[in-house]
Amino acid sequence: MKLFTSAFILFIAAITNINAQFVGSYSLKDGGVDIQSSSLFVLPDHTFIVFYAGGTPLQGNWTEESKDKIKLEINTENKSIFSVYAIKGNPTNKNVQFSPSGQINLYVSVSKNKLKQPVYQPLFDEKWGCLDRDFETNIADKKAELKLVSPEKAIDFSDNIKYPVASNVYTFQLSDKFSNYRIFIDPNVKAPFKIEIIKQNEKYIIQDTKGGKPIVTDRDDIAEEMITKIKAALMPWQINDLMRKGVEVEMLNPVKVEKTEFNKPTEKPLFIAKCEQ
Repeated sequence: MKLFTSAFILFIAAITNINAQFVGSYSLKDGGVDIQSSSLFVLPDHTFIVFYAGGTPLQGNWTEESKDKIKLEINTENKSIFSVYAIKGNPTNKNVQFSPSGQINLYVSVSKNKLKQPVYQPLFDEKWGCLDRDFETNIADKKAELKLVSPEKAIDFSDNIKYPVASNVYTFQLSDKFSNYRIFIDPNVKAPFKIEIIKQNEKYIIQDTKGGKPIVTDRDDIAEEMITKIKAALMPWQINDLMRKGVEVEMLNPVKVEKTEFNKPTEKPLFIAKCEQ
């Protein structure tokens, strides 16, 4: 029995050692001369995080393909392009604030009438890409539902869109407890991410599974306290700042996710861009 136990412990230790040789941080070297490169963190719990320069982080899982190779993959087909945070504040001023990143459109409906078909408005007009600030709109009904629609696949809104568009509808329940809602929008979540990391001698080769030029990079170790900081950094800095000030904040999950064939909206955009010529 002792022999079996010892062999089992050695087997687990060997597997752990195989995994540990990939755990660490890597530079994707995609930033060029004047832009910081993106960072890849491979964590010991078989998850990984990519911090894009100027973009919202992506999270996924990694699996061991062989002794010297792991595969990292994110399935973004049905993932939302936004995250919603509820913020406690003055209950007389109930609003939703949008913080977009990159040029992407979104359709929104705020209503409590569950019997009627929701009326969706485009969030921005066609020229909204010239704007780089937050947008805020008031909510008249405190018990309303917030419905957000995003296309399943990335769409170039500068072209003529062929409707209907296969889309996902995300429903969030608003409440009396929170008076403000902050929506962060990021198109990076639509980008597929499938790579392999191969260890050759003391170097690590990061290879896009679709081809492309391999990246040869070194690996830096990750301490436990660094892992905690990395995971905390997944929250937008604006929300972290509020929490440090003692403001009650809660990340909301959709109460319902549906697929729909979305038709061209007839309502005017919620925000109109005023671009300088």
